Amino acid sequence: MVVTSNKVESKKWRNLALAITILGIIVFSLPWIPGKIKFLSAVPLYIIFVYVYYRYICLKKGAVSDNNHSSKQGNNSRKGIQKIGDSKGKK
Repeated sequence: MVVTSNKVESKKWRNLALAITILGIIVFSLPWIPGKIKFLSAVPLYIIFVYVYYRYICLKKGAVSDNNHSSKQGNNSRKGIQKIGDSKGKK
């Protein structure tokens, strides 16, 4: 099992969202593709984009909540270390 960091995972999903967006722009901007095919390709492209963007947003929210949790936890432990160090320094 390959373990990836949250940054690597969110970068992968962000790149996928950009690729799907660019693919959609290309499909809709080409004049020689018939309108019916554009419409039929729009539905799967939209579904794929929504899924990929949803995964990206979930990963970003998870990273933000993990960072907030670890920073709060880190600040509490640092305050305790400073208090212990200050009390030893005064004696």
